[in-house]
Amino acid sequence: MRIMSRRGLMGALARPLLWVGFFSFFLNLCYLAAPIYMMQVYDRVMRSQSVPTLLYLTLAVAMAYAAFAILDGVRGQILAGVSDIVEDRLAGALLALTTAPAERGRARPEPSLIGRDLDTVRQFAAGSAVLAFIDLPWAPIYLSVLFLLHWSLGGFALLACGLLVGLSIAAERAVRAPMALAGSVAGRAYQFGDAIARHADCASTMGLGRALADRWQAMRAEMLAAQNAASRRAVVLGAVAKFARLFMQSAILGLGAYLAINHEITGGAVFAGSLLLGRCLAPVEAVVGSWRGTLAARDAFGRMAGLPPMEAATAVTLPAPLGALSAERLSWTPPGAERAAVTDVSLKIEPGAVLALVGPNAAGKSTLGRLFAGAIRPESGVVRLDDAELAAWEGNQLGRAIGYLPQDVALFPGTIRDNIARFGDATDKEVIAAAQAALAHEMILRLPQGYQTRIEEGSGSLSGGQRQRVALARALLFDPPVLVLDEPNASLDADGEAALFRCVVAARERHRTVVLITHSTALVRIADYVATMVGGRILRVQRTTEFLNRPAAAGE
Repeated sequence: MRIMSRRGLMGALARPLLWVGFFSFFLNLCYLAAPIYMMQVYDRVMRSQSVPTLLYLTLAVAMAYAAFAILDGVRGQILAGVSDIVEDRLAGALLALTTAPAERGRARPEPSLIGRDLDTVRQFAAGSAVLAFIDLPWAPIYLSVLFLLHWSLGGFALLACGLLVGLSIAAERAVRAPMALAGSVAGRAYQFGDAIARHADCASTMGLGRALADRWQAMRAEMLAAQNAASRRAVVLGAVAKFARLFMQSAILGLGAYLAINHEITGGAVFAGSLLLGRCLAPVEAVVGSWRGTLAARDAFGRMAGLPPMEAATAVTLPAPLGALSAERLSWTPPGAERAAVTDVSLKIEPGAVLALVGPNAAGKSTLGRLFAGAIRPESGVVRLDDAELAAWEGNQLGRAIGYLPQDVALFPGTIRDNIARFGDATDKEVIAAAQAALAHEMILRLPQGYQTRIEEGSGSLSGGQRQRVALARALLFDPPVLVLDEPNASLDADGEAALFRCVVAARERHRTVVLITHSTALVRIADYVATMVGGRILRVQRTTEFLNRPAAAGE
């Protein structure tokens, strides 16, 4: 999957924008009612002194304005739907990139940053700036009418349009560099602020608050300086553009009066020329006024379009897996790192077997667990489930086939039930069955709101052990044939460890394949086999009895 290109997005927006253009055509025709009315009043009614003619002309222009109001309302409604199209076409693809398996050379984008970029593009797509660009092609038409009135009026209007276009080009060049700098610094400042919020306890207990605040303020000061530089330049150029437009509209009255004195145009054409010039310059000035927003939307979409592509889904629904899990010459290096976390690992786990993965810290155990779970894709080699590569499995089917408990427990804002149900359409019976399999059902019932207890970021509504048991229940949803449990007892008390022990034993009795990444000897004893990992490689695979009776070698 690739984030939609500019051409692709415009293709999706083509139909509603064509309708906007269609209504804009008639809407701009209605704009011609004002200069025509002006000319008829001054050149016909004032000479004939005919009140009925005046009334008919006034009725006609009122009808034109009523049609204008209706067309403008319909156009606005269509344009409002454009933002929904942008959201539908881009939001899912962007979120998919943030949750796609990590690959070498592709770091996951920060959801908060792409969310801001998406909002910028969406607001631009439904804003007045788009109308300015849609109305801009009408400027030459109004210009042509001015030439029909008199060549000098048309030439004056052409000069005015050229001046405003030149100012818009100058504005783009003037604000381009500071806007790009502000966007780059803003991204770093947002990331830094989010990191402070996530690790507030650490910052507080270690006395980092003042230093982190100073660093964050310095980053924001740099961002604001760049934004202010762009704003000052844009304000100056905007003021010059407004002055130019106002002066030109007054000056064309003077030019028209001069031509009328010399009997080259009528009095009505003097005022009609001023109105036409105003309509001719309005979309040009609107484009100049919205230039900052246009640049911001362009840069935001450029950042989204520049995100690395994700392969289109080609997987099919395969037969329900039995649970055979294997790795063939797996290697994986974290993005930006030079040393591989996993190197040339080959391993095979039969259905229903329990494998304990042990070794020192930074041996690559968690990385291998993530590879087994499909959270990251190998740089080389393959992971197979029942002889099929993980990439060959359809995403939802793979999610039901492998239950994963990461070392860093991640629960999402919502209720306990939502998290166990994976925010999907699992039934209450399935959710409770998963909690019971994790031996967490009674613990959840003892909470004030039970399964409806809300989990919010940083709220502390659950202890570390409770969060781990809820995450274990989530992994056990749908009773998957494969379980990958990374340090599942890290935050558990004695009762929690006993429950975990019984849970793993029960999974083995149900003939489920279990990969246990652990330092706990008690959990190792449950396993059928033990794989010792050192320096990103599998050193040996042994039966559990052999491992427990063997003296530990240095460095293991």
